[in-house]
Amino acid sequence: MKRDTVLLINVVLTLTLVGILTVYSASTVGTMAANRLKNPDVFYYLRHQCLYALVGLVCMFFAARFDYHYFQKPGVYRLLALTSLSLLGLVFVPGIGVEVGGASRWIQLAGFRFQPSELAKLAVIVLLAAKLTENQEQITTFWRGFIPPMAVVAVFLTAILIEPDLGVPVVLCLVAMVMVYVAGARAVYLVGIGLAAVGGVLAMIVTTPYRWQRLIAYLNPWDYHDDKGFQLIQSLAAFAYGAVWGRGPGAGEQKLSYLPFAHTDFIFAVWAEEMGLIGTIALVAAFIVLLVVATRIAVCAPDLFGSLLAVGILALLSIQTVINMAVTTGLLPTKGLPLPFISAGGSALIVNFTLVGILLSIGLRAREPERRGQPVLAT
Repeated sequence: MKRDTVLLINVVLTLTLVGILTVYSASTVGTMAANRLKNPDVFYYLRHQCLYALVGLVCMFFAARFDYHYFQKPGVYRLLALTSLSLLGLVFVPGIGVEVGGASRWIQLAGFRFQPSELAKLAVIVLLAAKLTENQEQITTFWRGFIPPMAVVAVFLTAILIEPDLGVPVVLCLVAMVMVYVAGARAVYLVGIGLAAVGGVLAMIVTTPYRWQRLIAYLNPWDYHDDKGFQLIQSLAAFAYGAVWGRGPGAGEQKLSYLPFAHTDFIFAVWAEEMGLIGTIALVAAFIVLLVVATRIAVCAPDLFGSLLAVGILALLSIQTVINMAVTTGLLPTKGLPLPFISAGGSALIVNFTLVGILLSIGLRAREPERRGQPVLAT
């Protein structure tokens, strides 16, 4: 699996470089840093993205050198879970929690701002992989095999939902369902919990005015072009202006205060406008390569725990990528989820690098499957 691990590193570094360049383009030309942070330093996001990338690379290196089997020890995954839940609780502590846009999703300590829900993604994947491996004999039963891991996930989802944040819980719920299914749970259980989850999400949308307005605007954004539909219209305009070859690096116009959150949630639209259809296809192809390599590592993992860890990481990265791209192209209602390795943001970037490091740790210990018809060398 050496080739796969080398390819994985190269793809991740390429995506990160694309992200740094696109963040630079989206956050400096429109003087976003000056307008949003009341800071004349228009290179704020660029510097911070480079810093976060360096920290992420260090985390990836140590995670790759770290034997992933240590995550299976009860003391390790319990400590990770408790730390994650404690940080999720700190977002509501005055002086530590930071409220942005009406939601308490951040904590700030010693001048460093962190989003605990990003660490929760790592904690849920590790905890589920460990518990599903331990509970393998009971996985096909409902009360002893299926309910316990879903109950564990529900604790994290509830903690994130009350921030409030609906996007991350939806992603984590999908990741958990994929991992539980791969572990051997019966499909009928997953269908039932899936229908219940869909009903719960719809109930939260209907009972929350701003979510309901966002959904209505998604169905026909041009009727709300000055309000809830504005962001989607500007995103679609970026894709249209990009055409086949794009306007050129740094030449996009939608980022000039037309497209909100151009450096984070809608950075894919900035890339599409500047690099066109060709660049968009190339970026999608890079993500496909990343996911294919992650799939190979999951299949070739030396044990069930490693395979479930890889599946969880694969599911998380693929679901977030698909949702972000679908939102920016109008295939899904607007929801703030970053594009892995591309969007500005330190918490997500560092955690994603750590997840890739765990993938590398699994891949370095994986074995290529034997090919049929391969000649056996005489000894």
